[in-house]
Amino acid sequence: MAIDTEIRGYPPQSQTYLADWWRNLRAAWHQSVLFRRVLVIVLVWMVLRLGIQGLLIAGTILTDDLVGMDPASTLPVDMQIYLTAAENFAARESLYLQGSLQILETHYPYAPSFALAFTPFLQLSPFAVALVHTLLHIAAYIWLYLSWNRIFGKLGLPQAQQMLIWTLPAWLIFSTFWSDLAYLNIYLIMALFATLLIEAVLEERLFETVLWLAVILQIKPHWAFAAAIPLLLGRYRFFIRMIGFSVVAYAGIVVATGLVGGFEYVLAQYREYVEFLARLSEDFPWRGPDAPFLGYNHSITQISVYLFGEAGFPISMIVKIALLAPLAALGLRCLLRPIGQPGHRVPQVSLDLAFVLYMGAFIWLDMVWELSLGIAVFTYLRATVENRRRFRWVWVLFVVYAVIDVWQALSYIVLGDAAIVPGPYVITDPSIYLPIIMLVLLSFYGLLLVRLWRTAHA
Repeated sequence: MAIDTEIRGYPPQSQTYLADWWRNLRAAWHQSVLFRRVLVIVLVWMVLRLGIQGLLIAGTILTDDLVGMDPASTLPVDMQIYLTAAENFAARESLYLQGSLQILETHYPYAPSFALAFTPFLQLSPFAVALVHTLLHIAAYIWLYLSWNRIFGKLGLPQAQQMLIWTLPAWLIFSTFWSDLAYLNIYLIMALFATLLIEAVLEERLFETVLWLAVILQIKPHWAFAAAIPLLLGRYRFFIRMIGFSVVAYAGIVVATGLVGGFEYVLAQYREYVEFLARLSEDFPWRGPDAPFLGYNHSITQISVYLFGEAGFPISMIVKIALLAPLAALGLRCLLRPIGQPGHRVPQVSLDLAFVLYMGAFIWLDMVWELSLGIAVFTYLRATVENRRRFRWVWVLFVVYAVIDVWQALSYIVLGDAAIVPGPYVITDPSIYLPIIMLVLLSFYGLLLVRLWRTAHA
């Protein structure tokens, strides 16, 4: 039986997207008993999970009373990396490892400007740092959710706005959000930046496009995938202006960083940054056939090395080229027969392109730890894929990925420290044995690619 996902009495499109969202949440609440029950259960779990996060933050206060213990050592590992990089920048020391990456937790992988951006936090106590960044992550996730409500509304996709209501429980338990909150990494913040870039690109707002593009390129350049959309749509004038101003903006950030840190030091760090990225795959501690399980890196390269050892490196390259060849062919077709319309005039094609480029970028990566924008892609596809039977297996895969944090937490509650093995890994976590993230990614990629090819031939 098909699930009724249409919210009856859906209001007409307006600029009051938040008000519309609230009215539709209330309508869904009254319409579906199942939705009410699931949402209440998820909200209770979320409160308990936030309580656990609060206890972890409180731990940074308790260590102040312990003699010989650095309170900063209780901060999440990723936050420690950022603060160490900020300290090194302030002391004009090298930001990047010169030796092995066997201890993965010690390497800093971003541009010098990112280290500079963290120097103000050196003035705060570890407790204040943990609290501020926890609140920032929560605010960014709320902003991400509401941004997609606004984008779907602007693009005239009411079915996707409605699906944001029905998938709200999945958003609230989404494993990447809770993992990001625990480690205070920047995956969801990058997902937010990429979302704002997509919105700006589709509406061809040059200033906002350049702003978000410049920020993304300083942190995780592969998240700039949406920059290719104007080119593929045949919006060449906007694309050229975007690239030109983005180069200027990037150079401006480098100059500003140099004014603060000294040009000799900053330019040397940017050189080391490029060298570090160039050798990252060579020095990465890959898990081979002798490892007891795959681990949390679900890239094509890691999967191949885990299965085939050293032979996995050329095999992974062949697999990636084979997977990306249809996307390259689609890109060539778009260049030869461009639509010539701005993104907001062809909303489904534009969003399909944005998301398939996102998947393509992550297929190429050697490190795939998360699919933080996957929750938005899932919501969008759930609303727009007409063949529900075809989407059913995608739905199952994504739900498994979404509830991993719940499974990890319950495993620890039941088994205690016995659930944790060095890494750390949760021994009962299915994602350390199966490449669930890559399976979700490839399922999204296949659906989007097939639909884009059908659109191209229509």
